[in-house]
Amino acid sequence: MGVYAAKLLNKDMTINRYACQFKSKQVELLFIQSKLMQDKKLAQFLACIIAVVSMLVTFFDKMIIQPDFWPEIALIGRTITVFVCVSAAFGISFVKSPKQLIKMVIAFMMFMFLNMQFMVITYERHYILHMFFDVIVLITFYFSTLLSLKLSALLGVFYSCLAISVIYFNKDINLHSFYVVILAHIAANLAGSIMAAHEHIIRRELFVRNTQLGQLAQEMKKQALKDALTQLPNRRAFDNTYEHYQKLSKENQYKSKQVCVVLADIDYFKRVNDTHGHEVGDAVLEKFSTFLTKSLRASDDVYRFGGEEFVIVLPLCSVEDAMIIVNKMIETLNAEPLHLNDMCLSIRASFGLTVMREELQKSVIARADSALYEAKEAGRNQLVVKI
Repeated sequence: MGVYAAKLLNKDMTINRYACQFKSKQVELLFIQSKLMQDKKLAQFLACIIAVVSMLVTFFDKMIIQPDFWPEIALIGRTITVFVCVSAAFGISFVKSPKQLIKMVIAFMMFMFLNMQFMVITYERHYILHMFFDVIVLITFYFSTLLSLKLSALLGVFYSCLAISVIYFNKDINLHSFYVVILAHIAANLAGSIMAAHEHIIRRELFVRNTQLGQLAQEMKKQALKDALTQLPNRRAFDNTYEHYQKLSKENQYKSKQVCVVLADIDYFKRVNDTHGHEVGDAVLEKFSTFLTKSLRASDDVYRFGGEEFVIVLPLCSVEDAMIIVNKMIETLNAEPLHLNDMCLSIRASFGLTVMREELQKSVIARADSALYEAKEAGRNQLVVKI
């Protein structure tokens, strides 16, 4: 659902209750795509059920359809029905898109329509009990919601007209029985349409709810991995990405370009808070985080580890190139004071650089922190490298 939630963000997910579809065609297509696997299983289930029922009715039911009503050609027709149902259930496994499934379902239903009416013609001329099986098939077809409400209604009306016509021209029944047949098909179409409409709307409402929950979960996950003040990824985000960095480090351990890790710390940040207040301190952190992001390559990452400490990861970067990048940042900080409203502050920072090896996360951070400590002990506003 996550992929669909991302695609549906800020889309119109209003449902047209008369058409039983989303008003947005894009959302409707995404919904149909999302239920493809479920529809395939449902279509396979229905095909298998029809095959089983056809076999049971043909060979075991002696109360409704009696052996005398089954000429040899009818048995051949039933055998073909079972074969087609089983083949369709197997073939649905290879369906790759909703359009393919719709075409296959329509072809299967048309076969069933014609096959059932062929069976009707082979029955005795006064026999119409098969009508109840027609009604069940109609309602099941509607309720499956494999097709849109409009398309299923068109097919249902077509089948009713076909079935009523076959009975009218091929059966010797009285007028009352013929009216019963017509009423049964009208009732089946109405009942099926009502059930299908409710099913279509319920499935779409459930899709909307699940999508909204998915979007909410994604947003909560995003916020959990983001520092609220600077909007940079936080320490938890670094923890989650560390395995990826380790993989890169392992793949490039014997190459010149490795994974460099830099721990940055704003010098004398406590003085800023004590002198100008925490609001100014927060503004400095925001400005500094923006400065770090703009000073790095697009492939590099910056994390706020806490307080005034930041972790910079430079994937596929040599130590020499990493030193150039960090020293350039130090030069820029020294040359350009930080402007905050009416204030002009000179911000300096110390940096500790190391290279990631195949090791625990705390080891590489400890090494970078040791390098940072040496930079501060040596007078701050500089870079120390500790491989």
